[in-house]
Amino acid sequence: MTEPKTTVRVAILSFAHMHAYAYAAALTTRPGVELVAIADDNEERGTSAAEQFGTTWVADYHDVIGRDDVDAVVICSENIHHKAMTIAAAEARKDVLCEKPLATTVEDAQAMVDACKQHGVKLQTAFPVRFNSSIVALREAIRNGTIGETLTIVARNPGTCPGSWFVDPELSGGGAVIDHTVHVVDALRWIYDAEFTEVYAEIDTRMHDIKGDDTGLLMLKMSNGVPVSLDTSWSRPSNWPIWGGVTIDVIGEGGVLFANAFNDTYEMAEDRTPSYAWKPVEVSGDPEMIASFIDAVRNDTEPLVTGEDGLRAVQVALCAYESARTNAPVQIPSA
Repeated sequence: MTEPKTTVRVAILSFAHMHAYAYAAALTTRPGVELVAIADDNEERGTSAAEQFGTTWVADYHDVIGRDDVDAVVICSENIHHKAMTIAAAEARKDVLCEKPLATTVEDAQAMVDACKQHGVKLQTAFPVRFNSSIVALREAIRNGTIGETLTIVARNPGTCPGSWFVDPELSGGGAVIDHTVHVVDALRWIYDAEFTEVYAEIDTRMHDIKGDDTGLLMLKMSNGVPVSLDTSWSRPSNWPIWGGVTIDVIGEGGVLFANAFNDTYEMAEDRTPSYAWKPVEVSGDPEMIASFIDAVRNDTEPLVTGEDGLRAVQVALCAYESARTNAPVQIPSA
């Protein structure tokens, strides 16, 4: 058995995705972890991030993954580049944590999974919602039979429109549906140990002047027979205090369970304007997700969230787009 690594040395490939900042913060505050480099083809963004997190900037990610002082990489590029970066890292024998969605096509996601298996490296998909305390508690309650058999599920993941490359389908693979569907799909797959088998979707662009979609309503079926409705949209105004929200209502034969992954708040009344405010304390699951990845790298164990998990979530989102195009339910292929 391989001896655990005393220090896990990590590089972040691109700060194009805003989650990179939270991941970098989690890495730099975790004992036994060194953020050795940030690779970003945007010099201003890369140098600023490197200064903020006390590391060095490199323009070309290939110059980072070939280094001997890098054990693993965290990929936060535009979605279209996930495949190339992951395969290059796998060929360099670096473990990979890749931002969601894992890829923009099922074929690319499969190629990433295959490359990491071929070269014997780990591939974890960045699904922090799985690590959120309310989602963990929901899973335990359901598995303990707290409300008996699940009859139906109502889920939502609305958010603010992130703009930038996220709204360009050529770079992101779509819009709100591919961006937000994957979080809830992964959480429910994990909670129930079940797959999604069918989806009917209504998808449109109704709220923003963008190329990608900003509105999605999905009706899904799971392999355990449970129907799921999912609102996945960029429907929150730009001044919304947190990036979005994941809520899951589980209606069971003996009661209802409600989980809100981002409901840690406090309320404030003051004698200035505004006199009342809702103050969020966002619990993202990011530190726990990063800790899980680092533990897998350090101890040479399988990540708790795998590349296959990322692939299945992408598959559901892309089948939703196909359903919207054809105006008909779409069967989701089995693994």
